[in-house]
Amino acid sequence: MANWEYRTLMYLPHGTKGVGCGWSVVGEWGEDPKRVGDTAKPRFIGKVWQAAKLLETALVELDLDGWELVSTSYSGTIGFYGLAVLRRAVTGHSTDPSS
Repeated sequence: MANWEYRTLMYLPHGTKGVGCGWSVVGEWGEDPKRVGDTAKPRFIGKVWQAAKLLETALVELDLDGWELVSTSYSGTIGFYGLAVLRRAVTGHSTDPSS
């Protein structure tokens, strides 16, 4: 039995004009990503700084469910994107919201 459950976040521009960029939880194949944390107007200079600042707001939100940051990666100049891997302990964690 696995000790950890993993989740992937992606940093990218959100589709709706004016919404900006931010982090989204990558779900199962074909499932729409769930946006977490704050969003901001995309920057041309300081993209990594902006992505890290917005990741902090996403982690505050996800920490309430026991998720912790494992690693991050950023890439690209024009088509800038980021990935973050989160984990939480499987044992002792209930996925039932009524408990």
